[in-house]
Amino acid sequence: MIVVAVSGCTTSPAVTPTPAPSANFTTLTAGTLSIATDASYAPFENVNTTTNQIEGFDIDLMNEIGKELGLKVVYTNQAFDTIILAVQTNKFDASISAFTIKPERQKSIDFTDPYYENRGQALAVKAGNDKIKTLDDLGNMTIGVQSGTVAQLEIANLTTADNKTLVPPQNIKAYTLMPDVMAALKKGEVQVAAGDYPVMKPYIDQYPGDYQFSNTSLSGTEYFGIVVSKDNPGLTAAMNQALAKIKADGRYDAIYKKWFS
Repeated sequence: MIVVAVSGCTTSPAVTPTPAPSANFTTLTAGTLSIATDASYAPFENVNTTTNQIEGFDIDLMNEIGKELGLKVVYTNQAFDTIILAVQTNKFDASISAFTIKPERQKSIDFTDPYYENRGQALAVKAGNDKIKTLDDLGNMTIGVQSGTVAQLEIANLTTADNKTLVPPQNIKAYTLMPDVMAALKKGEVQVAAGDYPVMKPYIDQYPGDYQFSNTSLSGTEYFGIVVSKDNPGLTAAMNQALAKIKADGRYDAIYKKWFS
């Protein structure tokens, strides 16, 4: 099969391949691991405006997995809400893009073992806005989310005490990129932004005059996993073996410290 790369592609640095794990797996192109990622989700993945290369916590981790598998890693910048279907239909070998492991997603694709513990889905508002006391207060608000994310699903599934939809569908504004969600909040297009806590935290830290976290969160602890096609269980097993080794020998801790110090 031929993989056509689109703009935004980058490869991992040249490495000396190590022997692949014993698990049997295939890749679309021999010697290459084709990875889809939405490079707008810092600090997990984003395009460095100086080098024009995709970088981040997920990228560093996947590069180490590539070393363990003896494969060159090639990244393609892909819209988040298209990634699962793209992996499912074998357009990519896998995806690392801060995907929360959810039963709904596991119906169509497989996940590796968890590689990141997420504090959960948070709510951001304009600085000085203390109107959200409980999730029930979201019922009359417009809420911005990134299309295809867990935050979008969580907001849509909120219900009232009598089991009615809490937030009307027309009040949920979906954007292609997370930076667009935060920009919409700043401009007043939405009253609330919902998303992964570590992704929104840099906005809160850098622009305290514009944003703050609500005291109410959408969810508790969640876990991220690497997305792999159900047709390639050997690759999932090999990645799990590589991930376990990376965690055991200290490389994972070093990558974590680099991006979440």
